[in-house]
Amino acid sequence: MKNKREFTIQTRNGTYKVLIWRDAKEGVYLVKGISLPEVATFGKTLTEAKKMAKDAIEIYCDCVIEDGKIVVDETRKAVGRLPKSRLFAPVP
Repeated sequence: MKNKREFTIQTRNGTYKVLIWRDAKEGVYLVKGISLPEVATFGKTLTEAKKMAKDAIEIYCDCVIEDGKIVVDETRKAVGRLPKSRLFAPVP
């Protein structure tokens, strides 16, 4: 796991950082999210690994947003919606 390089991946849900390194034994580039440690993927080439990282991040963000949560990217941009609070609900 040496020679890890940091890349910034731009997605429709914001900008996120990942680590990418070559696994010579397997012959692939491995990807691990820095901003989103739950994200991990791989690609046969560096270009493919970056594309796979973008896809994995977008899928992860879509799932989190669908669950009613928010995701904050590297630029501190929040994506998603918090559920409406009953505390501030209009009085009927």
